[in-house]
Amino acid sequence: MDEPTSGLDARAAAIVMRAVRNTVDTGRTVVCTIHQPSIDIFEAFDELLLMKRGGQVIYSGPLGRDSHKIVEYFEAIPGVPKIPEKYNPATWMLEASSLAAELKLGVDFAELYKSSSLCQRNKQLVQELSVPPQGASDLYFATQFSQDTWGQYKSCLWKQWWTYWRSPDYNVVRFIFTLATALMIGSVFWQIGGKRSNVQDLTMVLGAIYSAVIFIGVNNCSTVQPLVAVERTVFYREKAAGMYSAIPYAISQVTCELPYVFIQTTYYSLIVYAMVGFEWKASKFLWFLFINYSSFLYWTYYGMMTVSLTPNQQVASIFASAFYGIFNLFSGFFIPRPKIPKWWIWYYWICPVAWTIYGLITSQYGDVETAIAFPGGPPNLTVKQYLKDQYGFESSFMGPVAAVLVIFPVFFAFVFAFCIKTLNFQTR
Repeated sequence: MDEPTSGLDARAAAIVMRAVRNTVDTGRTVVCTIHQPSIDIFEAFDELLLMKRGGQVIYSGPLGRDSHKIVEYFEAIPGVPKIPEKYNPATWMLEASSLAAELKLGVDFAELYKSSSLCQRNKQLVQELSVPPQGASDLYFATQFSQDTWGQYKSCLWKQWWTYWRSPDYNVVRFIFTLATALMIGSVFWQIGGKRSNVQDLTMVLGAIYSAVIFIGVNNCSTVQPLVAVERTVFYREKAAGMYSAIPYAISQVTCELPYVFIQTTYYSLIVYAMVGFEWKASKFLWFLFINYSSFLYWTYYGMMTVSLTPNQQVASIFASAFYGIFNLFSGFFIPRPKIPKWWIWYYWICPVAWTIYGLITSQYGDVETAIAFPGGPPNLTVKQYLKDQYGFESSFMGPVAAVLVIFPVFFAFVFAFCIKTLNFQTR
């Protein structure tokens, strides 16, 4: 325990040390660091390890009743003053062994300890305890952790759930940003979803969908990074203590995002769908909801993945932003798929934003047989045919689109878990 009484008044400190003492009386060993202890707190300990600046031991042994053991040890050193009556042994000990006292006496307390009989007894005790008794079997533990994987996952999930619940600076900010974006998109592109008579109107819908995907996606990616970076630091400490393994921790953090992103997606979809004026048909709205949910998830998991791949949140932000432009370029909005050079078409198929736009546009307009005015185009051109010819979007391809939009968040989550398990960016 690291300074369990720091910041407490005398009564609270006494209660804490009484609890520590009760724990010790059950047969357990408790190691504490104490800063300026009172007489009662100091004498509650059985043994003391005292080190000077630089980490050299100058005393390691029992305190004794009324701290008489350590008092006798230091008073036996020539030149060390006797402890005043009713004086705090801890304060006297620190004053007597200070650097100024060493210079005044011309001694090195660390060397005195090394040559003392107390040090020799401690070394002998260590050697005796290091040799197992005859017939003793080697220590064996069936598992590395006290809980199985499922138990670790439940514990980590409970911890992560409360961490997210107590992080309004993360969740509230992204919810407010999503609400503002939905209202902005809906008001700017008010009721254009039902306008299909010309190419300009359809392009405006495509622009609305593209803008929302990029705005909210990048926000999800960037806002999750600081939270994951802080939690990873906590994970390093708790993993080193043997509390749980990497995979249950990573899966629990991935799981915690599911309900929050679903809430975010639900109210965003309802607002945008109604304000933009898409066709109120159950199948089309469910497609809209599903595709947005998958998209917001993969953006969030992409942000988590970039943190797991890099040593800190600043580098993760740079790494993530390097791909924002590439995602934009190959999304199919600036350059439709049929017009992308064949030596770059492979990147279109691995660009997550391209699949999102494909799914959103095709789910809403891929089956529309209404004629659309296209200057220079063939007569009686339908919206369905226009999307196929101009963008390569076909409603018959929605099955693979749905599958890929499930694969992307799963893939990013898998890479996040794998990197959390295999990469360690601790500096010590």
